[in-house]
Amino acid sequence: MGNSVNTSLQISTRKSGSATILDVRGRITSGPTGESFRAELLRLAENAPCHVLVNLTDVTQMDSSGIGALVQSYVILTRGGGSLKILNPTGKVREVLEVTRLHTSLPIYTDEAKALASFRGSTADT
Repeated sequence: MGNSVNTSLQISTRKSGSATILDVRGRITSGPTGESFRAELLRLAENAPCHVLVNLTDVTQMDSSGIGALVQSYVILTRGGGSLKILNPTGKVREVLEVTRLHTSLPIYTDEAKALASFRGSTADT
């Protein structure tokens, strides 16, 4: 169970079946917060195949460094036979995902149970 705390970003992990849920709280922006977010995602990706659900419910801001970290880990996880899905981006974070068109390539769920079911091979819709 990893916990990394930054002044404006908190990340904690929990397991559900084969998936690791990354609960992120705060702002993911260039600098220390973006780096710690990227480092945590890459650390999880080392255990291939790995299924990661990134819970963005409590993330208030995300810039290109957060987007970059998501894309990079999505590619690494997918190559390793795993997957990356996003849970409940809200407000500005959802806008960023839509503006960058990331919502068209990364699966985004609003319901944690449905997101977790999708890792188990279900085709539950978002």
